[in-house]
Amino acid sequence: MPSAYRRLAGGASTGRMRTLLSRPSPVLFACLFASQAGLLVLSPVLTDIAHEFGISTATAGQLRTISGATGGVTALALALARRRPGLRALLSRGAVLLVGGSLLSAVAPSFAVLAVAQGLTGIGIGLLVAIGIAAAGEWSSGDQRARTLAWAIAGMPVAWVVGMPAAGAAASLGWRMSWLVPAVAALAVLALLRLRRADPRTERAGDAAAAWRRPEVARFAAAELLANAAWASVLTYCGALLVESYGASRETVALGLSAVAAAMVPGTFLGRRRAPTATTAMLVGLTIAQACLVTAVGVVRPEPSVTLSLLMAMAFTNGWRSVIASTLGMDSAPDDKVAVMSMRASANQFGYLLGAATGALALAVGGFAALGIALAALFGLGALLHMGLTYAASAQRPAMHSAT
Repeated sequence: MPSAYRRLAGGASTGRMRTLLSRPSPVLFACLFASQAGLLVLSPVLTDIAHEFGISTATAGQLRTISGATGGVTALALALARRRPGLRALLSRGAVLLVGGSLLSAVAPSFAVLAVAQGLTGIGIGLLVAIGIAAAGEWSSGDQRARTLAWAIAGMPVAWVVGMPAAGAAASLGWRMSWLVPAVAALAVLALLRLRRADPRTERAGDAAAAWRRPEVARFAAAELLANAAWASVLTYCGALLVESYGASRETVALGLSAVAAAMVPGTFLGRRRAPTATTAMLVGLTIAQACLVTAVGVVRPEPSVTLSLLMAMAFTNGWRSVIASTLGMDSAPDDKVAVMSMRASANQFGYLLGAATGALALAVGGFAALGIALAALFGLGALLHMGLTYAASAQRPAMHSAT
């Protein structure tokens, strides 16, 4: 009897664990964690890749352009698609592509093969980000959606805090070993997804591009492209800012950027608390706050501790802003959350391209002061577009009342 009881208790405990792990929050957290692991692993090994294949570091950096472009195109294609597989199937395909692209990167015999591998990785990342955030709305009820969304988005900064040291440790054995980090993360995603039941396929009636052609959705996506470009540029160049402005060591920069990423996590959960009462005015205010902070980062820079504090404040605000923007985005097209979140994911991926180009031009023209002003302008333009949504909505209300 005691052994039979232990077997029953063990079975019940395993069942509870499976139920816990199959909930939307841990599954989607893992999806977004893996997506960022696939992005960040390239940063610490760029110079090693350039050395092995006999190319410049700038050329090696184009690998990020390739993965960003394929990820952006994938997310945009999802937004326009008339027929889509279920969410679990799409997330599984994204994880498989991330595993395949990471392993191919680890064994790539040439730079051309590595570029192909990064293209596959970008497609997987595009699927995981777009569908992962959309699934937070589809897999959870109204009162749980903000919590699920916050946990999903928190996976991204946690990947920088945990994944970057892991990738660095693996890279000490050779740059190829660092690609095992996103591969393992994606395998964990596949294991968690198997615990969930499959979703039905979806098919939209009418014009496949209907969501994109809605003025409020198109304007929302354009505003997010600008804001994401500014934030992506901050992430791209803040390490160089710390090195060139204060002579910080690589270890100091790595520690500082981990602190910046960690600051995004509490901001995300503050956004969760505010999500039920989210308004466009709140999103505009957060975007303007980002513009003010990045101006201070680029122009003021009195000492390292102040600059790092400003960057942490930006990360905290960005975590808050991400939850609010995702909530409002899904509300702008409640009949097709996948479409609008795919467009936001596309804006995120293409934002890296626009942000890198804008940042490079600004640095060439006027250094870090010009960079701060240029990125503040991107945030400001994004805020103006979001303000246009508020005015458009208020203009529609009187028209609707007069029609009735």
